[in-house]
Amino acid sequence: GSTVWANMTATLVRDAAGKPLHLLAIVADIADRKRAEEQLRGSEERFRQFAENSADVFWIVNAATRQTEYVNPVYETMWGESREALLRDTDHWFEVVHPEDREIAKAAMSKVLAGETFVIEYRITRPGDGEIRWIRDTGFPIRDEAGEIHRVAGVAQDVTEVKNRAEELRHSEERFRLLVEGARDYAMFVLDPDNRITFWSRGAERVFGWSWDEALGQSGAIIFSPEDRESGEVESEIETALRTGRAPDRRYHVRKDGTRLWTDGVLMRLDDQTGGLRGLAKIARDATDQRRIEDELVQARDEMEQRVVERTTDLMATNKELERTMAQREQLERELLEISEREKRRIGEDLHDMVCQELTATALFLKSTAMKVAPENAAAAETLGEAAQIVNRNVGLARDLARGLQPAELTGAGLKDALRVLAAQSSESSGIKCHFKSARGVRVIDATAALHLYRVAQEALKNALKHSDAENILISLDRNEENVCVTVQDDGKGFSLSRKSKGLGLHIMRYRANALGGKLKIEKRRHGGMEVTCVIPIKR
Repeated sequence: GSTVWANMTATLVRDAAGKPLHLLAIVADIADRKRAEEQLRGSEERFRQFAENSADVFWIVNAATRQTEYVNPVYETMWGESREALLRDTDHWFEVVHPEDREIAKAAMSKVLAGETFVIEYRITRPGDGEIRWIRDTGFPIRDEAGEIHRVAGVAQDVTEVKNRAEELRHSEERFRLLVEGARDYAMFVLDPDNRITFWSRGAERVFGWSWDEALGQSGAIIFSPEDRESGEVESEIETALRTGRAPDRRYHVRKDGTRLWTDGVLMRLDDQTGGLRGLAKIARDATDQRRIEDELVQARDEMEQRVVERTTDLMATNKELERTMAQREQLERELLEISEREKRRIGEDLHDMVCQELTATALFLKSTAMKVAPENAAAAETLGEAAQIVNRNVGLARDLARGLQPAELTGAGLKDALRVLAAQSSESSGIKCHFKSARGVRVIDATAALHLYRVAQEALKNALKHSDAENILISLDRNEENVCVTVQDDGKGFSLSRKSKGLGLHIMRYRANALGGKLKIEKRRHGGMEVTCVIPIKR
């Protein structure tokens, strides 16, 4: 009792006299064809609804006549003109394409008519307002049942905003690259979590000798000496940076040509916006000349002491020579300290006035750009945000270095304020509690005395942070009618006075105290830890 579609053809059969005899009918089942036609109509309707509501332009061109058979309504919004112009003449498409891109468009149309698919990007000049827009067009052939190309079709997308964002990102990255590469006296490079180099600045090329292509992908250990690699210094430095956020890097490194240089730098941990590890960044400067001067000073001291031992049997004859040598040493120490302080002030000023300002401006620009592109391209915004975090961390590093190299005004109450800041910064950077206390009204008028007292406290604090394993460190500033006293105490394990007494840092602290007519005292505390005290007279 079901209903089916059929196609019937009937023929009337007649006799010789033309009289009808009977009908001859042929009935064919066309249900499958009807279903196919219905499916085709449904498919065409779905395509029409999809195309009519799509944000992309759909177009169909007859391969034989080259006539545009269909283009959806969004063409008028994207191209800024009526569809009628294109439906009348397909070549009108080439007229709207930017003159510099027409050959690309014509070659693409020839390619698809020959049976190949194309994907091209080109510019159009909108006829309505003259605005230039970027289009990404994909064309493909449509074949009939015989395999012949009877139509070509395509999808066009407006990618102008994507192009603009990519260009903005390229400019931003170029500005950041120029900023980093402009710091030619500093080696800057980035390591991935596996300690492989992913960025290598021009300064790193100049300092260490490896080019970008040579360094990229190499282990960060390539700059370490063989003995440091064997002793595990590479892993130790990385472990400290991962645990505390940063690790000092003051050691002899190796250049590409095998020569050695003394560097003063830091290795920092880099995290993404979620707190996950992105890698590590190292900033270092070539401090070989400064180290050479320090070594020469130590060598001069050792040579002097050796001469004293060798000539004790003829003390009267060598007394004048000894005094001259000691005077030379003291003069050299004074000159070295003066040179060191001038150089520290200059570097501190450069860091604060130039590098910090440039880095801050770059961070603000990166953050602003990230906010602009976030709605359209979250990945690009995330990358820009991470770059801004990197720059901001470098701003903090540069400011910390600047403050350490160039303390604030030290005369009057300035010394007290500078020591308080020193304790706070050290506590923040090391994770060890550093405190400062001072009696009321303590003032140091003499600028030279204030500077030497500050440097003594700075060196003693550095030694305590490095060697004592202390949990608490206290810096004190006191005064009576005759003396001013700076004391640094820790509750750590202490260290061997006989072993440390020959260190350059303690030697310079003693020299500073002597230069002020005062005394430096280093002793173990009764309940554990060490105490370094520098006492100088108020009237020298």
